[in-house]
Amino acid sequence: MLRSVAMSVSASDREFMRRIGEAKAASHADAAARHRALPLRERLQRSWALYLAGRSALPDAERDDDPTPFYDRARALGLYRP
Repeated sequence: MLRSVAMSVSASDREFMRRIGEAKAASHADAAARHRALPLRERLQRSWALYLAGRSALPDAERDDDPTPFYDRARALGLYRP
């Protein structure tokens, strides 16, 4: 049986973790802004590549090769018109 041990966290540890969180948030915001600045076609191509990469990581039995949900979502967001 594992027992939980309470450990105190120093103010400097909390400040350090807060700064890491701020840096990560800024990094993610920068990446999102760069992505949104890309032409729509390139954004969709990148999204499709991520979709394919994630799909290939699944076992064959769990893989759903129908891209309809991808295009439905893009249409709903106004990012794709057939």
